[in-house]
Amino acid sequence: MVTPHVVLISGSLRPGSTSDRIAQWCAERCTEQSATARVFTGGELDFPFYRPGVSDSHEGVREFLGELARADGVVLISPTYHGTLSGLLKNALDYTNDLGGPRPFLDGRTIGCVAVGAGTQGTVSTLGTLRDIAHALRGWPTPLGVVVPHAGVLVSEDSVAERHHREKLTEMVCQVLSSTLVRTGELPASVGVGVGA
Repeated sequence: MVTPHVVLISGSLRPGSTSDRIAQWCAERCTEQSATARVFTGGELDFPFYRPGVSDSHEGVREFLGELARADGVVLISPTYHGTLSGLLKNALDYTNDLGGPRPFLDGRTIGCVAVGAGTQGTVSTLGTLRDIAHALRGWPTPLGVVVPHAGVLVSEDSVAERHHREKLTEMVCQVLSSTLVRTGELPASVGVGVGA
C-alpha cells in the first residue's frame, strides 16, 4: 500500500504560534493514519523574496521544494493579516514556480487550508484566498476548509484545546489522506479514512 506523504506549512514567524501548533497537531493526525508528515514553520520559510533562480542557490528553498515535489498532500495554515494570508506563506508558495517536471506547481495534490485569526471576517477571507491559491497552483482543495477565528483559545502546547476545532481539523486531514489514496487507486472512492470510517 502507498504511504501518503503530507507537507504542512505554517505561515507564522512567531515561534509557538497557533499556526505552528495546528500544523504540528495535524501532522500527528497524519502519522496516526500511517502517513508520513513534514512540518515547515516560519523560521524555515524565511526565504528571500521570490525571483527565478534563487532556489538553485538557497539550501532551505531546495529542501522545501524537494518535500513539495514528493508530497501527495499539502496543508496550508496561515495567520490572518488584514484579511489575507501572511506574506511569508505567499512568498514560500511563489517558489513553487520552480517546481517543474511532470507535476509542476502543486499539480494534482490535495490541499487542506486553515486560516487562523482574531475574528471571523478576516479568517473567512483568508480561507477563501488560500483555496483560490490552491486552485491556481493546480491543486485540489479539500471540501472542508477550517477557520479558527479566535486564536487565543488554542493555548495548550500539546494539543488543540477546543473540541470543535479538533473535530474540523481531523476531518480536513482525513479528507487530504482519503483523497490521496483514492487518486493512487489504493482506496475506492466510496470508502474514507479516519472520522466515521
